[in-house]
Amino acid sequence: MAAATSSVALSHPKTLNPASKPAAAGSVSFPAAQPPCVLAASAGRRRRAVDAMVLSPQATGATMPSLDFETSVFKKEKVSLAGHDEYIVRGGRNLFPLLPEAFKGIKQIGVIGWGSQGPAQAQNLRDSLAEARSDIVVKIGLRKGSKSFEEARAAGFTEESGTLGDIWETISGSDLVLLLISDAAQADNYEEIFSHMKTNSILGLSHGFLLGHLQSAGLDFPKNISVVAVCPKGMGPSVRRLYVQGKEINGAGINSSFAVHQDVDGRATDVALGWSVALGSPFTFATTLEQEYRSDIFGERGILLGAVHGIVEALFRRYTEHGMDEDSAYKNTVESITGIISKTISKKGMLEVYNSLTEEGKTQFIEAYSAAYYPCMDILYECYEDVSSGNEIRSVVLAGRRFYVCTLPCTHKMYQNLIFLYGHLNKMK
Repeated sequence: MAAATSSVALSHPKTLNPASKPAAAGSVSFPAAQPPCVLAASAGRRRRAVDAMVLSPQATGATMPSLDFETSVFKKEKVSLAGHDEYIVRGGRNLFPLLPEAFKGIKQIGVIGWGSQGPAQAQNLRDSLAEARSDIVVKIGLRKGSKSFEEARAAGFTEESGTLGDIWETISGSDLVLLLISDAAQADNYEEIFSHMKTNSILGLSHGFLLGHLQSAGLDFPKNISVVAVCPKGMGPSVRRLYVQGKEINGAGINSSFAVHQDVDGRATDVALGWSVALGSPFTFATTLEQEYRSDIFGERGILLGAVHGIVEALFRRYTEHGMDEDSAYKNTVESITGIISKTISKKGMLEVYNSLTEEGKTQFIEAYSAAYYPCMDILYECYEDVSSGNEIRSVVLAGRRFYVCTLPCTHKMYQNLIFLYGHLNKMK
């Protein structure tokens, strides 16, 4: 990793006990928090419980399943990460000629929804198949009257060419159905979606939420269809932007995980890998649909919707309560996280945030890290338990039904609003 000072800074917080230093001139100092005596015993028990979970993580989850797979089309490679063997497929535009073989038996790919992932995946698939000289049709399926029809037409999909149409007609006529609508819309409409799918067709997901929803209700996918997932590790606009960039720089793209949840005729793995390669994924690695939704929803609640928003707001309030003007507080919270910190983590990793600090800054980092470790770990374990038990999935579905009458598919703007409101609900819990 890095120098010894870095390993000390990121070691277990029980080894970190820096002496308090006086605040620098012009800065805002915060008094040390002293827990009330009545809470001291429970805090100690909580700390010991979190210690036990950290030291024995196997007690909190099942054994890691084997993620090996077999493909007759693409080259599989084994890589070792932290002592654990995983299998990947390297992408690249040089593999596009293999797509007709990977998609054997597929005449139409229906992309359902035009939100974040829909436009990017539909255009990438269309362009990759055209480059492979394949006659497979990529068709967009939208609800009648949707404003997204105009956006889809602007991207080159039209009713006249048979590449744009009604959602149910598109599902019924597709051999591979990519369901890229919101979680709430999937939960409200899965029965009708399943009823329109052809026997032996393939349902493609880019998020495992629907499996979690079905499991929480004691249900499963129909047994006459295959179910796969390809999950790009980035937002739709990035999936498209880096794919276009990859036309000039082979290898540019967003990595994806893939999963085969149900395979009725032996084609599912190659179809999923072909889908990922066609999206422009430089690397495709295996997961399970259950692991995907648990890790994804946990990350959203713990980081994207919880930590980032919560930390920014808490710091902003704390700064202004202690005399800092709002403009300065904004720069030290929102702009700090979305600017230099985000860019540093993205380009150089988490450790560089610490390494780039002054000696005084490193001391403050250690203080903050030590103070935040146990409360954050406690909250994150609770978040994971809510996801694993299905409580969080039920909460998402109920939130969608409270705030919106979700006709299929929900517009991207509706989904953004739902995420915004849901983030506020999480903070109030």
